[in-house]
Amino acid sequence: MKQRALTFLLSATLLGGAASLQAAEGGSIASKVEELGKMTYLKVSDMRAVKRDGLLRIQVTISNSSSDNQQLFYRFRWLDDDGFTVWEEEPWKPEVVYGLQKKMINAVSPSFKATDFRLELQAAKNDGAPLSGGSDHPAKNLNQ
Repeated sequence: MKQRALTFLLSATLLGGAASLQAAEGGSIASKVEELGKMTYLKVSDMRAVKRDGLLRIQVTISNSSSDNQQLFYRFRWLDDDGFTVWEEEPWKPEVVYGLQKKMINAVSPSFKATDFRLELQAAKNDGAPLSGGSDHPAKNLNQ
């Protein structure tokens, strides 16, 4: 009887957590991530979102499948219920993800109006063209 009650309690807890995550996140990882080019070695392996104290809190895990260190640039775009931007464009933030490691990125929405988000990512070693350096390019902005 105790085991059945424990199983029920654990199931209810897991389902409740998943429901609140799904409600705050509003979609899959793929729907929240915008890659600038196809990233070769870096992938978003986990993403969690919750609304606490009126602010959206995001936790993202980036995994590096290469034994080499990888340079990553990221920024969040904060959106309202209708998909409109509710905050000014963030600057690109650099991160190094060490070889065969995972890196945790945490963010809190800058506005109570933010109910959704997009994570924009750019890695130095992408499939296709190398980093070019257009006006909105992360590497160029870091050098300014």
